[in-house]
Amino acid sequence: MKNRFSVKYLVFTAVLLAVSGSALFAAGHESSEDFEFPTSDKGANFYFTSFPDLFNWNIDYPQPGWEDAMDWYLGGMKKEGPAFSLNAGDIMDARWWETPEQVRRKTKQYWGGFAKRFRDKDIRLFIAPGDHEYGDDGGLNRHKNLVPVYAEQFVKIFRMPLNGPEHKKGLAYSFTKGNLAVISLDQFEDKGEKMEMSVSGKQLEWFENELKNCSDKDFIIVQGHMPAAGPVRSKNSSANMLKGGTNSEFWKTMTKYGVDAYLCGEHHRITAKRVDGIWQIVHGALWGTQTDVNYLRGSVFDDKLVLELFKFDVKYSGGHIGDHPHRKPTHAPREKVDISQEAKKHGPNLVGRLIIEKSDKGNITTLTSGAFLPDWYKQF
Repeated sequence: MKNRFSVKYLVFTAVLLAVSGSALFAAGHESSEDFEFPTSDKGANFYFTSFPDLFNWNIDYPQPGWEDAMDWYLGGMKKEGPAFSLNAGDIMDARWWETPEQVRRKTKQYWGGFAKRFRDKDIRLFIAPGDHEYGDDGGLNRHKNLVPVYAEQFVKIFRMPLNGPEHKKGLAYSFTKGNLAVISLDQFEDKGEKMEMSVSGKQLEWFENELKNCSDKDFIIVQGHMPAAGPVRSKNSSANMLKGGTNSEFWKTMTKYGVDAYLCGEHHRITAKRVDGIWQIVHGALWGTQTDVNYLRGSVFDDKLVLELFKFDVKYSGGHIGDHPHRKPTHAPREKVDISQEAKKHGPNLVGRLIIEKSDKGNITTLTSGAFLPDWYKQF
């Protein structure tokens, strides 16, 4: 059974003070050769990656002007985290509010292309639904009749594990690999007249039971779309937060069973903070709009879990991609994406490292740097 004890951090301050919060150091090597993934090989049992809010726009497959950048990035993610990748939702814009037929047609095109993109890269992707998987905030608030259609298409197209609660099969689920357990949640609950951003009712009961069942695992990660603990950095986002925050039964349940990390997105910026013994890590970026994108890499050892956050720059050009209904023509992604020369040459920049170690008295945080330091996010 996992326990949670108070923790003292070991902090690498010398490196941090020199960089003013931008990057700890370049992951690549100084040489005449272009950088090649992975950023490092530490001899872990396995590696995984996480990148919420990719793309958050309606990006086709193939998407002219994007594929060279996607080959570099997703080819890199396969080498960084060959075991699996996590995505805490908002994969497309998906403002398809007209009819059930439109939802089915567009999800088949865009979600189907998204799924094929990852199959072609041989990446096993585990997705948690975000608000855009239900038509964005407008879909949730004004077109609730379409929510079941979105859910049906999500289950059909993405084929997530079917071991979740009865009303959320293929939407909420769990899996294990080695000494790691991962539980992925659907944080959009039907409350009759409206959809609520929470984990409650039957899903909460199932969630607690899953945590009990994986108590023999050394490390537990939970994936959900929205943060619970604020404040967090936010950009180009509706800035949704989970109802009840750290006072919610969802958060209290994670605390009770010693969850190590809660991975989430929605805000398109990095904010990592430790609350009640849980590391909440908000990350991900809005490809097509934001020029500094990020991802998380996890390294799982027998006795420790290492989580690292990386950033790199991209450049955009050309006009704006169409087929984004209910938006202005210029409120859309750009037609061409290029990886910056700096990233191609030297690789992504490491902006934070966290080490959680197993101990007889419960898991303890033994190292924090960069983005994992208290109030790091406030400098921006």
